[in-house]
Amino acid sequence: MVLAALSALSPLHALETSYVFNARLLGGQYFFQNQESELSGNAGVLFAPAMELNDQWSVIPTLNASWRGTKSVQDLVGGGTLFQQTQDHSANVKAVYKANEAWQFKGGGGYRLQLLKETKDETWGKGLFDFEKPSLNAEAERTFSKDSAIRFGYDYFWIDFRNYNSLESQSDLGRENAGSKTLNTRNHAPYLSWRSVFPFRGQSAKYDLTYYYTFRNFTQQKVVLASGDLSADLRRDKNQIGTVNLMLPFLFSERFKLLQDFKAGASILTSNQSNYDAGKTRFNDNYYAYKEFNIGTNSSFLLGQAPWVLSGGLTYARRNYDSRPTQNSVGDYGAEKIHSNEYYLNLGVTYPVNKNFRVQALGNFGWARSNMKYEQTYRYNYETFSYLMGVVYDY
Repeated sequence: MVLAALSALSPLHALETSYVFNARLLGGQYFFQNQESELSGNAGVLFAPAMELNDQWSVIPTLNASWRGTKSVQDLVGGGTLFQQTQDHSANVKAVYKANEAWQFKGGGGYRLQLLKETKDETWGKGLFDFEKPSLNAEAERTFSKDSAIRFGYDYFWIDFRNYNSLESQSDLGRENAGSKTLNTRNHAPYLSWRSVFPFRGQSAKYDLTYYYTFRNFTQQKVVLASGDLSADLRRDKNQIGTVNLMLPFLFSERFKLLQDFKAGASILTSNQSNYDAGKTRFNDNYYAYKEFNIGTNSSFLLGQAPWVLSGGLTYARRNYDSRPTQNSVGDYGAEKIHSNEYYLNLGVTYPVNKNFRVQALGNFGWARSNMKYEQTYRYNYETFSYLMGVVYDY
């Protein structure tokens, strides 16, 4: 349909297509809270044929599918939820119109399906937190030079937790999650991004700055009142995210190079939603609002002509909840507000077998520490480690 519409707008010349294909298969083990897994791993494939229709129009469809057999903790409902396995599949298409040497306009849409298993015996497709995410995007890009450009755009997406149906009497998720479809949202996300280069040791260092402002509207989650009742108003969240990335190249010789990345980010979430703990008959105002800061670095050493790649990185993230109170291990409330510290360390070795094949070994460590000790519902404190070895194919 996209191709037919574009061909009607301007005459097609000989269709030129370039392909990007990536496949990876990694096996290994993971350790979570001193629990050792059997042999597991991660697998994925990405396919993106870029089709140039003429001098002005091009179309880029993308297909992506992955399976993760290692445990992970994800924040889907305002706290860290542990999942045993994950499948993530998406299909997107983007049309690009090059108005002139300076301006490009892009538009497209996509669909994402994520399947999440909380327990090993859970059936794929029946997970409580499985969700689908249709999306639309429009973007304009102004290029100032080969390596400098500003982008501004708008994303609209809706998230549907298709199996979620809260049983309040059997869970501790909170009064605000009573009912079905209370996690579904409609999201508006304008953004602004700038990338450029500057001279560094006789080469070009790169940096980029990005700012997102997401308006998240819950379609069925009603705001909790101090009495524990639900009002007629619906939950509304606003999330601001800013990131800074810097990449510095070091050329010691033709056979010894280093790419050094630095990154930092900040996130602020505000919400009109509160929480009512029915078990403790306690109202917690402004329950979901938080501020988060993260900083990290990654080093990639390129050795030899092919080359070998030795990599290592460390990331630290700090989250402070504005009003969410701490609880001890049995659920009694304290006077402090919750904060959490997360540390991630990654190590990797990649050996290029030939132009397309690479053998890879990865190690990932994660620690999370918080002053919140009550973990019947969400994970705040945990350690995880995984090692994976396998092959990657690029074309």
